[in-house]
Amino acid sequence: MGGHSLERGSDERDLLGLAADGLTLGRMVVAVALVPVLGVRRVALGAALLGSAWLSDYFDGRAARASTGRTRLGDFDLWADTFVGAGAVLGFTLWGWVPPVVGLGLGALLLTAFALTKNEAMSMLLQATGYALVLWRTWRDGYTVSFWSLLTIIAVIAVVNRRIFWERSLPTFLSGIAAAVRRRPTA
Repeated sequence: MGGHSLERGSDERDLLGLAADGLTLGRMVVAVALVPVLGVRRVALGAALLGSAWLSDYFDGRAARASTGRTRLGDFDLWADTFVGAGAVLGFTLWGWVPPVVGLGLGALLLTAFALTKNEAMSMLLQATGYALVLWRTWRDGYTVSFWSLLTIIAVIAVVNRRIFWERSLPTFLSGIAAAVRRRPTA
C-alpha cells in the first residue's frame, strides 16, 4: 500500500509536467492570436491575451518545478515567451501603429540574435518591447481596466517571484546585454 501512494504522488507530479507543457502550448496560441487581434485594433482583447500569457508563464513555471522531472516542452518555454512579445510587436505593426521597418526589423533582429547566440537578453528585449507597447496603448486609448489589470498581474508576479527576478532574471539580462556589447566590433 505504501508503494501505491508513492506511485500516486509520482503520477500527480507527472500531471504537473503535462500541465506545464499545456500552458507553454497555450502561450504559443496567444502569441499567434496577438497578431490579428492587435492588427484589427482590439486593444482590450490584446491586453487580456497578454495578461493570460503572463499568468500562464507563472503557473507553467510553478508546475514544471513541482513535476517529477524535465517537462517535454521546458526547453521551448523561453521561445513561447519570446513569441508572445513578437506577436504583440507584429500586431501593432500590422495595425500600422508601429512602422513596418521598425516592427519587422526589430523583431527579425532580436529573434535572429536570440536564435543564433542563445542570449536570453535578446528574448527579454523583444518581450519587453511588445509588453510596453500593449501597456502604452491600453493607457493611451483609455482602456483603464485593462491597463490596471496588467499592472496588477505584473505586481503580483513580481512580488511572488522576487527571488527568481533578483537571482536569475536580472543577472541573466545584464550579463546577456554585456555579452552582446562585447561582441560588437569596435570602430
